[in-house]
Parts: sequence; structure tokens; C-alpha cells
Amino acid sequence: MEIRELLQKPLEGMNNCNVQNTFAKIANNLFKQFCIKCGAKRYYFAEIEFYYYSKDTFNKEWNEKTYPRDNKKTGDLFFHYSGVDICFESSFDDGKFGGILIRSLKDDSGKFITGPFVCMLELLNVSSEDWPRLELLKEDETYKDCKICKSPIARYGITYKDKGMEDEPLCFYDQELYDKYTDDKNNKETFEKARWDYGRKKDGSIKGISTLKRYYRRFDEKG
Repeated sequence: MEIRELLQKPLEGMNNCNVQNTFAKIANNLFKQFCIKCGAKRYYFAEIEFYYYSKDTFNKEWNEKTYPRDNKKTGDLFFHYSGVDICFESSFDDGKFGGILIRSLKDDSGKFITGPFVCMLELLNVSSEDWPRLELLKEDETYKDCKICKSPIARYGITYKDKGMEDEPLCFYDQELYDKYTDDKNNKETFEKARWDYGRKKDGSIKGISTLKRYYRRFDEKG
């Protein structure tokens, strides 16, 4: 099965009435059947956000929050000022472009890499021998243990002048993130192993509410 069939084909029948179902299907495919291969390491998806523009069917008025891509193919990685996206088939001239922002990853050891910019730095720095690329897992390797959230949440840190489709919950995440990072009784060890916490003191301890905890508190808004 090709990458395009799993990631791009569902968009062909998308309209403003079935956005959630369309993106949920793509997210489920991405979480369970793909990884990012970089050198000898694999990274599995833990949190993603959708950005897409189509002059004919979706977000007919382009908002600059969706970066234009030109001549990008499905599955290409697109590095930009906010992080790194997995591209949909994109052509600025044709008025269709978009991608999936990677907000959190989980590496081979089970550690989370959190925050879109940190994910980008991780992928760029982990190996000098092999450029990161999207890889379709073999049937016996599919990430069956992943529990994708039942209710997506709004994209993080995005504000718009006009309310509408842009405010729809378009962020999907691994339920394990919610279970671990919002469990006050058991999250201490998890936070210590995470690769994003700029609130640490020199001795390694965390002063007050960590940036990581604040980051994941928004999961409580899912209802």
C-alpha cells in the first residue's frame, strides 16, 4: 500500500461537513502504520495537527497560518519556522496545499520528544548519515499499541480574527500522552525522562509548574 493512498486519498472526498472524520482517518493511519526513520532510529507519532487549504472545498479564504507549499509530494518533510510538517500533495498555483505539523514524537525507547520545534531539532540532529524520512511500517511492525484519542482538541497557540473552521479541533494525540502527563500521582518519573522542559534548575529539579506540564494541561480542555 502506498503512502499516497493512506494519507492523500481521504482528502479527495473531504468537504466542510466531514472534516473531522477525514482527518481522524488520516491520523489513525499515520499513528499506527508509519514512523519517521532517521539513521538507525525510528520515531513514532504522538501528537499532530492538521493544516490544509483548498480553494474549492476547504478553507476557501487562505489564512497565512497554513504555510504554502509548492510542488511538494505526499509524505515529503517540510521544515519551517514553527517545526516540521508531513506534506500533502501541494501546489500553490493549483490552490491546494497543506501538511501535518508534528508536535510530539516517541522514540524507540519510549521517551517522548515534545514540542514542534524540539521535534524538528531532534530529527535534524540525531543522525549525520541519513536524512529523516517517512516510512511505511511492515504489516508485522504496525504500531498496534497506539491508542489514538477519541476526541481531538483545538490546535495549540493559534488565534484567528474570524471564527469558523479554523477553530475546529484538528489536533490528534496518543491517548498515552494524556494518561501519563495528566496523572499527578505518576507523572514525576515521566517528566524527568521527557526531552522538553526548560523550567529545570541546574541540579535537575523542576521549579514550580514545568513548561512541559503547562503544555499538556490543554488536554484537559478536550472535555
